[in-house]
Amino acid sequence: MACDSPLPPWRDPAPMLQARSVAILGASPGARWVQIFLEQIPQAGFRGPVWPVNPAYERIGEARCYASLRDTPEVPEHVLMHVSTGRTLAALEKAAAAGVKSATVYATGWAEADAAGEAQQAALRELVDRTGLRLCGPNCLGFLSVREGLIAYPLRVLEWLKPGAIGAVFQSGALLYPFVRAAGERGAGFSYLVSCGNEVGFDVADYMKFLIEDEHTRVIALLLEGVRSPEKFRAALELALAAGKPVAVMKVGRTERARESTLTHTGALAGSSRVFDALCRRCAVARCDSLEQLLETSRLLAACARPAGGRAAVLVFSGSLRSQILDTAADAGVALAQPAAATMEKIAAVDPLDLRIANPLDCGLVQATQAKYVQLGKYLIDDPGVDLLLIQEHAPDARRQRSGAALKTIGEASGKPVVVVSEIAYSGTPYVGQFVAEAGVPFMHGIDRALVATGHLIAYAEAQRRRARAPKPEAGASRAARGFDMPWPAGLYGLGAVGEALEHYGLPVVERCPARTLDEALAAAQALGYPVALKIESPDIAHKSDAGGVRLGLAGEQDLRSAWQSMHADVARHAPSARVQGALVARMAPPGIEMSVGVQRDPQFGLALMVGLGGTWIEVLGDVSLRLLPVDQAQALEMIGELKAAPLLGAYRGSPPRDVAALAAAMASLSRLALDHAGRLVSVEINPLIVHGRGALAVDARLLLE
Repeated sequence: MACDSPLPPWRDPAPMLQARSVAILGASPGARWVQIFLEQIPQAGFRGPVWPVNPAYERIGEARCYASLRDTPEVPEHVLMHVSTGRTLAALEKAAAAGVKSATVYATGWAEADAAGEAQQAALRELVDRTGLRLCGPNCLGFLSVREGLIAYPLRVLEWLKPGAIGAVFQSGALLYPFVRAAGERGAGFSYLVSCGNEVGFDVADYMKFLIEDEHTRVIALLLEGVRSPEKFRAALELALAAGKPVAVMKVGRTERARESTLTHTGALAGSSRVFDALCRRCAVARCDSLEQLLETSRLLAACARPAGGRAAVLVFSGSLRSQILDTAADAGVALAQPAAATMEKIAAVDPLDLRIANPLDCGLVQATQAKYVQLGKYLIDDPGVDLLLIQEHAPDARRQRSGAALKTIGEASGKPVVVVSEIAYSGTPYVGQFVAEAGVPFMHGIDRALVATGHLIAYAEAQRRRARAPKPEAGASRAARGFDMPWPAGLYGLGAVGEALEHYGLPVVERCPARTLDEALAAAQALGYPVALKIESPDIAHKSDAGGVRLGLAGEQDLRSAWQSMHADVARHAPSARVQGALVARMAPPGIEMSVGVQRDPQFGLALMVGLGGTWIEVLGDVSLRLLPVDQAQALEMIGELKAAPLLGAYRGSPPRDVAALAAAMASLSRLALDHAGRLVSVEINPLIVHGRGALAVDARLLLE
């Protein structure tokens, strides 16, 4: 988990989402939302009563209107609050006193608005905690319990809404509408959709846990602006992974301006995008960059079986589309299979097609009949080196015979996923839904989105296989932590103190010796052997080189004397208030590739391991890979491979390959150190960690404790 503190309590939204009777408080004849509620909820198949409540009216349309919640035939299980922000608290107090168990607050002007709104929201939270009222919102657009027919959503969506396997939780209520509409046009359906707003009653994690436990939900789609309960959110993601329910998320707030916008919208903290990416990797979450990607990925994850591997065969009838796939498949995480020679011979024998025998396979638009097209697909998917098939189709319409039944047959016979892809995103038609129902496979709109979604499908299947193979982690502290403590007070520590800790965890550290005086430095250099490095020791200086506190390649006594004097003078000029505790004399390390490895505590999601080029390059280039802890050696190797600078560690331009395994081992060791001391550790960094042809050596380090 992200930290050692206990999780906030889980709250179950089931009694709210599955309420059997509804009242609309503040209903009036001219209110558009009220009319939509009164029409949509019965039309959606809700079996319970819907009671308008307002003392000013006897009837609203054909429905009897009640003076108060105490006057309804029975206590409603859920109340839709069609009242202003200023009247909400008093109305909820009366509702709770009447025995109401849940409510949706649509009104805006709470913590997302200003200080007065924050005070109002604090009072609302106190009311919820005191009464046990289950609350959706405030500042939301409600929820849609599709199978129950409880459509507590004030926009007309029934035309496109159908039951299905996707559960959605959005921090934007308005974007639920296009999501539902586009999904319905593409033949996809939902179990539950929630606009959670400011999350006073339930946070995103509570809704996720409900969806994880819901038998009708196969995939969870999230649209997030921020995460209010990071520990619970991470726990929910881990529960979803354990339950085999994929999570797809679109999280806004990658830029500073976007993060500022989320604060004014829902009052959520956007958090670090890189750390959130790391959380997604750890929990096999499909992170999507747009609402379209979120929809296509959710649809595919809900409709497709998990492939046994990541090797895709692709069948198209456009040479340009074939080239586009070759350009973009790898970036989307889709590896193109290499079909066997026997498969290629079968394909070549298909007459009279003039085929380019390769993957993707382009059969040409003019010559291919539907029967031959499907036969080619069967040859490809039956190949033992193929794990799934992508096959191009135009958007189904009334004029063309649909191949859905044939595609369903070859998919079922092979036991492998078949994904049907259009070359561009067409407008939805009823025939798309018919095709999906007929074929039992998704029809994906647009090759780019389809490849991204397929990449997420492959990555999720691989994550589940990796999870099944992984040994269970040891409980408690690692063996390396036994007998080692950090009894130091809060503050910043350099290699002089940190080196012992690194060595205890198996990290090779440069030979070194502390020196408080020049004479001690000379003695240390004599013992270590020249050439040496000289580095200032101060709890107030994080970046020694910036303060003039580093001297390298000192070849003899005279160099060291001169360096001692000039270094202290430079430090006094650049950091006059710094407390200087002498210097560290270290043997000069052999040249190699300088890397930086560190652990930083994220305020939301806990400790994260980072690797990148060392020295100042890590800040200049920003080329880093990040994972949430724990990180083992295999995961560390994955991180190294993600770096743009990774080729430098290989046999690059005549240089011998570097010991990448030693670098990965050092990263895993630093992960264990950080976890064992997570209660106090703010950050720890080795920079540089010099990677040689054999082994790696920590040359400088710093540790920050609280």
